[in-house]
Amino acid sequence: MQKCLGLVCLGVLFVLSGCRGARSEKTPFHLNPNFDWQPKYKAQMLTSLPPEGTVIWGNEHSFSSAKSREQYLKEDATFYNGKLANGSFVSTIPLKVDEAFMKRGQERFNIYCAVCHDQSGTGHGLVVQRGFAPPPNLGDERLLTVQDGYLFDVISHGIRNMPAYAKQIPEADRWAIVAYVRALQKVQHGSVEDVPESSLKEIK
Repeated sequence: MQKCLGLVCLGVLFVLSGCRGARSEKTPFHLNPNFDWQPKYKAQMLTSLPPEGTVIWGNEHSFSSAKSREQYLKEDATFYNGKLANGSFVSTIPLKVDEAFMKRGQERFNIYCAVCHDQSGTGHGLVVQRGFAPPPNLGDERLLTVQDGYLFDVISHGIRNMPAYAKQIPEADRWAIVAYVRALQKVQHGSVEDVPESSLKEIK
């Protein structure tokens, strides 16, 4: 009995010895350190590029179909980057351009672009009217001669005061906007002779 009592007292003294009655700058004794002092990465330390030879996984749906795999791998540089294998811009849109495609481009342009470029592409949008630096007129001679891939690249990554829209606008919609920009350019530099005979009555 006395032996047990002695052990209890010893245990109490051991516990009390860890209690401090005053402040101390010394590191307290840590009975169970676990992983408190292991090396760790801080935010922004890891590279965003996948290691060479690996496949980008994405999420649980990434490789469920050929279409979703292509969206993550993006091996078609012409469609996803607007560039050829040698890095030069493609000259024409790599998709079928029809009426539905043009209407989609018009819709996306009016949502994302018209606020600066205005709906006719002259560069007098609402934010410009309120003091923002004006963008170039999309009908400028310089922009008439650039490749379609260049326009796609500008929409994707931005240029000067224009922000990038790659996160907001999918690739197919960016190409649709390029097609609509070409249509706006033709409107600015077109004439009655460019209008199909079947549509002349609509503009008279």
